[in-house]
Amino acid sequence: MIDGMSELRALPPALRLAPNTVAVAVGVLVAGTLLASMLWPEFGHYITQGIAMILALGAAGMGAYAAISPTDLGVTRMIRRPMTTLALIAFGAALIKLPFAVMAVSGDGLRGLGNTLARSVALRGGEYETVLARAVGFVLLVGALHLRRVGWSRLLLLAGAALVTGSFLLTGHARTHAPVIAVTLDAFAHLAAAAFWFGGLLALSWTLRRRRGDTVASGRLLAIFAHSMTVALTVLAAAGAGLAVLYLDSPSALLHTVYGQVLMVKLALVAIVLVLSSANHARLVPSARMGNTAAVRVLRTNIAAEQVLLVAVLAVTEVLMRQNPGG
Repeated sequence: MIDGMSELRALPPALRLAPNTVAVAVGVLVAGTLLASMLWPEFGHYITQGIAMILALGAAGMGAYAAISPTDLGVTRMIRRPMTTLALIAFGAALIKLPFAVMAVSGDGLRGLGNTLARSVALRGGEYETVLARAVGFVLLVGALHLRRVGWSRLLLLAGAALVTGSFLLTGHARTHAPVIAVTLDAFAHLAAAAFWFGGLLALSWTLRRRRGDTVASGRLLAIFAHSMTVALTVLAAAGAGLAVLYLDSPSALLHTVYGQVLMVKLALVAIVLVLSSANHARLVPSARMGNTAAVRVLRTNIAAEQVLLVAVLAVTEVLMRQNPGG
């Protein structure tokens, strides 16, 4: 805490932001987003869908990370509060998304909420089932964090993470694109790997901060995550390639269709994150595992950058899920 305050005092005056200034800026941003959402319900639907997706996958990944972590490191206890917060906000965003979906279908703003046909059309696309499945998944995730029996806790964490991840397959391409079974399995593997990558990084960052003075424990956490990420990235790449083959008619579709062009943007972002992640694992993780304090400090910074880039990847993924693979 003292070190953090010293660093804060060392910053130039121009870089300091008063808490009131930050609060006002956040308030203006939220108010502007709400106003835009009311004026253009489709925009509100996109925003709430994106927030719900990013936070839900983050919570699912945190749960999966806790399930594979050694009990003596106390990961489950340390991530209880942030994961519960993520789950609650993600569920709230999923609920708020429903009225925006109805307004977007009706095309009549707030008055469209009273349109019975619009409600039927919006909810018939799997929106209601998605929220219900995700709610059950969140209950399993949060409940598992409070169990004392490790075996049951791990099982419920994995089940909750799988249910939250699978809820995204109740709408979109996985529900409509043939062959349905192949697309569903491939999409689930892809989303599960992405969730573990993003949520695992969130959990790792949080636990490293809590273990700041314990370089041995930090090194163990980094080593465990590095090994598991080798598997996750392999699944992510294989499942992504499989989806591209299933969705696109030919390689030229990457350049000549909107879906292909958005996919290229996503692949470029993923490539950047992979380069950063590979550099971390190759150069810094071995040193951190040996108790090198400087390596752990640099890794914390790099992990934060990786999280920001992955948020961008997930945002593009949400846009991609709304595109027609054939057009």
